[in-house]
Amino acid sequence: MCLAHSSPYVRSTLFLKVLACVIILFSTSLGEGYSQQKKAFRAGEKLKYSVHYGFIRGGEAVMEVRKGNYDGKQVNHLYLNGKTVGMANVLYKVDDTYQSFTNTETDLPYKAIRDIKEGSYKHYSEQIFDHWTRDDSTIVYSTKVGEVLSPKNSNDILSAFYYMRNHLMWKPLKVGDTLAVETYFTDEIYTLMARFQGYETIKTDLGKVECMRFLPIVITGRVFKSQDDMTVWFSNDSNFIPVRIKFDIFVGSVYCDLIEYEGLLNPFSSLKPQK
Repeated sequence: MCLAHSSPYVRSTLFLKVLACVIILFSTSLGEGYSQQKKAFRAGEKLKYSVHYGFIRGGEAVMEVRKGNYDGKQVNHLYLNGKTVGMANVLYKVDDTYQSFTNTETDLPYKAIRDIKEGSYKHYSEQIFDHWTRDDSTIVYSTKVGEVLSPKNSNDILSAFYYMRNHLMWKPLKVGDTLAVETYFTDEIYTLMARFQGYETIKTDLGKVECMRFLPIVITGRVFKSQDDMTVWFSNDSNFIPVRIKFDIFVGSVYCDLIEYEGLLNPFSSLKPQK
């Protein structure tokens, strides 16, 4: 189908093919150790987003931190679901779920799950992360490709986002700082990078929010025209929650805006509610 002549409802759902990735498609470099006294999130945190193309609401996304158990250990069960709603759901149904089971202290993953349903396309895979057997790398056991050696302390795409919030966003950042993290995602090794762009107060449905603005360096090609086509705003407080994600694709700009939140560990002090 020619995008230029397709229905706006169809165009508004294109970004949902990368919705789960977009929410977390950037992070920052791993530190030398795992000692972390401050925390940015806890089990019980739930964030809900509206995804829209212009005035057309095409989807919604939910991110949660749940209490979990893995191999007899208490873990954080990270959960992300992005799906189409309304007319977009009728024209092209998307229901993508990502899950990660992480160590509550190091925030490194034990297991990751990717469950994709997009129109007639379906994909399900699991990855098990072994951070301990080798000193120089992480062993990843994938249900699709078998055993793979990934850089030491690799994250899956979802755990990388939460690792950043808990361990690295507390560090002072200067405009222009470039941040990177090694991840294993879609059965490939990725170095995700982002540049800190400074501070900005943005208007949202919740009120004005003081934010830290990042520019992830994305892969160009089928969706993005340049490496600078995505912007993400984090709350400038002790939660570091993503408040807005904007990305420019071939058919225009799409947004993912925070509309509901609950269970935050720290006060949402960057939010200035509407009077």
